[in-house]
Amino acid sequence: MSQNGPATPPGPPVPDPHARRGVRWTIIGIVISTVIALVSLYFQAQQSKGDIADPPPSPVADSPVGPGPAPVGESPGGDPPSPTPGASRPDDSGPDGEGPDDSSPSPYSGDDGLTLAEHDLRDSLNTDQWSPDSCSHTLWQGATAALYCTVTTVDRFGVTGTGKASVVMYETKTDRDRVFQSYAGTLPEGNCEAQINVRGSWSENNTGRAAGDVVCFLSTTGQYVFLCSYYDRPALVQITGPDQSSLTAWWHTMEPVFTD
Repeated sequence: MSQNGPATPPGPPVPDPHARRGVRWTIIGIVISTVIALVSLYFQAQQSKGDIADPPPSPVADSPVGPGPAPVGESPGGDPPSPTPGASRPDDSGPDGEGPDDSSPSPYSGDDGLTLAEHDLRDSLNTDQWSPDSCSHTLWQGATAALYCTVTTVDRFGVTGTGKASVVMYETKTDRDRVFQSYAGTLPEGNCEAQINVRGSWSENNTGRAAGDVVCFLSTTGQYVFLCSYYDRPALVQITGPDQSSLTAWWHTMEPVFTD
C-alpha cells in the first residue's frame, strides 16, 4: 500500500502576458501625458513672465508750461525806478498780436503815411510828452486811427525816461470795448500797481480821478502790457516793456495823454 504526502498548495496565478503588456502601455501613456502637461505649463509660465517683464509703453501726457497769474510785488522804495521801460513796438496790430484790420479807415494824407483821422488824433495829443514827429501809422482791429509814438517823461527825481506807446481811436465806445473786453473779460479784478494778469481802473497822473479801465498782463511774447481805456472817449492807450516794475514806474510819470 503506498502513502501519499500532503497536497502541494497551488502557486500564485500567472498573469496573462497580454494583460501585462496592456498595463505597461497604460503607465507609459500616463507618463507621456504628464510630461506634455508639465512642458505646456512651463511654456505658459514663461510667456506670462515675459508679458509682465516687458509691458507696452504707456503714453505720457504733456504738462502745461508756465505759471498762472500771480501777484508781483511793487518795486522797493528808496531808489528811483528805471526811467526807461524798454518798450518794444508791437507787430502792427492790436495788443499781443491782435490780427490787423485789412480795411483802411480813411484816405492817406501827406508824406508822413498818416490818415486824415490819424492827423486829427496826433493833433489831440499832449505834445509836452508825446512827440508828434515820431508818430507812425499802425493797424489795430476795427480802429479808425492808430498811432505808435515816442513818449518822453520826467519822474519825481528829475530823471528823463523815454519809451514807445500806442494810442488808438475807435468810431464808438462799443467798438473799443469789444477789443478791450477780449483781454479784460477773462481776468480777475485786481490792482495793476502790484499785480499782473488783472483788470481794474486807472487815473491819469496828477488828476486824482478815475479816467478809465485798465488791464495789465504778461503777453505770450514775454512783454508786460498795460492797456488803458477811457470813460470819456472811444480810445485805448497801450505801453509795453520787458520789466513789470519799470513799466509801472514809467506809467506813473505819464501826464494826461489828450489835451482836449
